[in-house]
Amino acid sequence: MSYLSKLNKKLHKLYNGQVEADIEDDVVILTGELERYSDVVFVGHLAAFENPCIGVVNDVVCTTVKSANIRRPGVEDSRLQYEEPDVLIIGGGIIGCAIARELSRYRLNILLVEKEHDLATHASGRNTAVVHAGVDLKKGTLRQKYCKQGREMFPTICNELGVKYNKSGQFLCFSKLLWEPLMYLSLFYWKWMGIKNVRIIGREELHIREPGLNPNIKSALYFPDTAIVNPFDLTIAYAENAVQNGVQISFDTIVQSMTVEDGEIVSVKTNRGTMMPKIVINAAGIFSDKIAEMAEDRFFTIHPRKSTLLVTDKKDTNSLVRSVISHKKSIFKKKKKKSSDGGLVRTIDNNALVGFDTIETPYREDFTTHSYNVDSIITEQSKVVPDLTEDKIINYFSGIQAPTYEEDFIIQHGHFTQNIIHAAGIQSPGITAAPAIATAITDMVVHMFGGKNVLKQNEEFNPKRIAPPSPKSMTPNELKDLIERVPEYGLIVCPCEQISKGEILDALRRNVRCNSIDGIKRRVRSGMGCCQGGHCTPLVLDILAAEKRLNPQNVRKSGSKSEILLGSTKALLLKKDVSSFSHGDSKSGKGTERRTRSSAIGELAEAIKRQEGGGKSGNKQN
Repeated sequence: MSYLSKLNKKLHKLYNGQVEADIEDDVVILTGELERYSDVVFVGHLAAFENPCIGVVNDVVCTTVKSANIRRPGVEDSRLQYEEPDVLIIGGGIIGCAIARELSRYRLNILLVEKEHDLATHASGRNTAVVHAGVDLKKGTLRQKYCKQGREMFPTICNELGVKYNKSGQFLCFSKLLWEPLMYLSLFYWKWMGIKNVRIIGREELHIREPGLNPNIKSALYFPDTAIVNPFDLTIAYAENAVQNGVQISFDTIVQSMTVEDGEIVSVKTNRGTMMPKIVINAAGIFSDKIAEMAEDRFFTIHPRKSTLLVTDKKDTNSLVRSVISHKKSIFKKKKKKSSDGGLVRTIDNNALVGFDTIETPYREDFTTHSYNVDSIITEQSKVVPDLTEDKIINYFSGIQAPTYEEDFIIQHGHFTQNIIHAAGIQSPGITAAPAIATAITDMVVHMFGGKNVLKQNEEFNPKRIAPPSPKSMTPNELKDLIERVPEYGLIVCPCEQISKGEILDALRRNVRCNSIDGIKRRVRSGMGCCQGGHCTPLVLDILAAEKRLNPQNVRKSGSKSEILLGSTKALLLKKDVSSFSHGDSKSGKGTERRTRSSAIGELAEAIKRQEGGGKSGNKQN
């Protein structure tokens, strides 16, 4: 029986003919309707299992899910009209920025477009920022291949870009001693996987190195090559070095459609004009399948996967985690989830990240957090680190990964369209793999332009990015000299994170645009401390408004329509029409004035509550 016959037999048995599979142009196409979204995801994975075709396109509709609109930029202009870039990169996450930087080694006209107001606003800024050893990966997959290659490139990349890199190591902990013999056998497996220097850590050494662990944890496998970085720093550093070497970046730019003729993209329409690129690189993350569809090269489907992470106060980190901790009750246990296991991570900035719960979601831009997610993470991870309690959490956030049903990266030329290259299906370990993916994509582009003998190198390429001053890493004498030269570095704006006015001004003046409160936060960490911006946000707002010559009421938290200030307080309180006072005290009108002002104050409070979304904001990683 053929693959297609077997698949349709299974589908008919499970769903009584509601779903059907067909093969078109060597692509499996699933159609039909189902009530539960979990079933939609299941049939996609079922079709991908032992699939002899090039991919799976899942067009099964979930009848109980409402469609969600894509967040779109609030700008329409002709800034990019008739541009003819040699290479158009779609997506300003770490993959797109790394590709842009690597391509800038050559004399090419490179344009990167990003639909958001800044870089790393989706998956690249909503993750654990671990440079993975590759513990959970399957040998022979692209995820495993590029993880191994990228991990080996990281020390050089971070040195060139001036980004902090800490080889912290990872403990994979076990509670049952009976698995210890298999732990020794597993050392041969890790060696076969290309993961070096793995060793077994006994209970005594383990609890010395990680004193916060549950005493019941008996031993661990130690992976010394696991490291941590700051995902914002790395993505922005890639972009800044790319711009330094001639790349152009256009924010608030969304791809709307493409014109394809004779198997080639001839034009790309955006909200800022129509361009005619020679080559298109699809690094659009969660929307990469939509870009592929526009390019008439649809052979895969992204199924969004949402995870929530918690952030703890720095003062509690030492009692919780000092490296990277994950936990298994048994070794070689079959995983129920397709993504990495949860655990605790000490970040490069000395917070602890705790997580994560993982769910399949039909919504590609759902960054909401819920109390039950937070509670379940604390309940689960407190079994590993008993000192983890709710009062230690200062923030939480959610991120969306972009896996295909094959659960592997797609790093290749288009199947049906000649001048597109896909860097799609990127999930964990996307950050680890980014340097290697960028190199592979660059090699493809060079080949498409005739090879290294034809495509000239950029003789002015400089791999070194001049990192901005970091007062916290300076000696007292170095800091004193800096403050004498630039007094603003001596004015502390964010006491929690010890961020100075000089650092904020530097963020606003760098070569990749930054013009929002969150943009500054991503670059220098203002507002990421225990008070979560309660003290510094008004000060940051004033600095931003002055530097960019904006009316403070026009300063935004993030993208369009996120202005922070509602207006002058007195103007808001007195905005009622004067005639409304005639309904109050007939003698003085004072009673009505008091009621009117009270009503205005109530409206102001409600507006602020709506804008903040209530409770802790969980949309950005610390």
